[in-house]
Amino acid sequence: MNRFVRIVAGLLLVGMAVPAVAAVTDADIDRARDEVNRIVSESQELGDAVQAAYARQAELENEIQSLESSIEFAQIQLRETQKRLEEVAVELYIGSTSGVSISVLFLANDDRFEAGLEYLREASGVDTGVINQLRIFKRELDRQTGRLSDASAEQELVTAELQELALELQADLADAQAVYDQLLAQQQREEEERRRREEEERRRLEEAARQATSTTAAPATSVTSAQPGTTTTAQAPASTSGETTTTLGETTTTSPPPSSGGGVCPVAGAVSFSDTWGAPRSGGRRHQGVDMIAARGTPIVAIYAGTIKRISTNTLGGKSIWLRAGNGDEFYYAHLDNYGDISVGKSVSEGYVVGYNGSSGNAPDWLPHLHFEFHPGGGSAVNPYPLVKSVCG
Repeated sequence: MNRFVRIVAGLLLVGMAVPAVAAVTDADIDRARDEVNRIVSESQELGDAVQAAYARQAELENEIQSLESSIEFAQIQLRETQKRLEEVAVELYIGSTSGVSISVLFLANDDRFEAGLEYLREASGVDTGVINQLRIFKRELDRQTGRLSDASAEQELVTAELQELALELQADLADAQAVYDQLLAQQQREEEERRRREEEERRRLEEAARQATSTTAAPATSVTSAQPGTTTTAQAPASTSGETTTTLGETTTTSPPPSSGGGVCPVAGAVSFSDTWGAPRSGGRRHQGVDMIAARGTPIVAIYAGTIKRISTNTLGGKSIWLRAGNGDEFYYAHLDNYGDISVGKSVSEGYVVGYNGSSGNAPDWLPHLHFEFHPGGGSAVNPYPLVKSVCG
């Protein structure tokens, strides 16, 4: 999606091209960020389609597993009923013709199958209940086998479509994330430039004050014969400049912007999410969180200040963490590619990077996303979508 770069490039280039005294303003950055957010919102329809296809794929997977189990059970029932009929056939016929007749019966189409059952009933006096039971088993087996074929074909189509949509969405979000990082980098450059100018101004004023003090203190007749070392020994403290450089050097373009104290988006970058609470998931489960789709490696941050309660790895959630906020609410983050600088018991501030977006656990490689859960007071999960919507916009 090159339109991201085209739309924001103008503002970014202006900031780098103009003199330092005319750096891009906060209003320029805000407008650029608003534009990125607008374009991300335009991808919401695509994100919704991905979420719907993801749910449908899980629904079909669950149905196929159920059908396979039902078919296996129906086949067992048919075999048991067939055995009962073969025992009857042995009593009526001599030789192997009975086995052949039974085999032909079970391989017959619906019309011949029904005719064969009627013949057995009339010729041998087989219990009508057994005949009816066999008829029901056969019809149900045929129905389930047909549905299994249809469901498998649909699943194949849905999976192909889902992968195509997911890759398109990932490309959009990756481009948006690149712009987001450029914006943060430009903010950092502006802050560095501002501090540099402030430091230069401080030095200039300090030097001017020193020179004024030196001129006032010296006799008028000795101005032209002042010692050469009089002005060279007075210098601005070197430590101030050094400390500024060190502080700025610790800032990275992947750090989220300062938080407002009212909660921040768990995904510190371009993200797409929908209200999928209760949607089908593999294994017959129902979704108890919100899936936040973002580019792989996007920083994942603490929604509120709190403590890292647990760090774990499992087959479903992959690399995951539990965050306990100061009020006792707990949040579950899953499918991370990597952890941030965290440990169990560590206190983290709002917006602190706790990990990076990925697809560990049972998440598809082509759909990296954050599975995010909200447990008020540490209790059962509730729909996190309203909360996430409020902090992510």
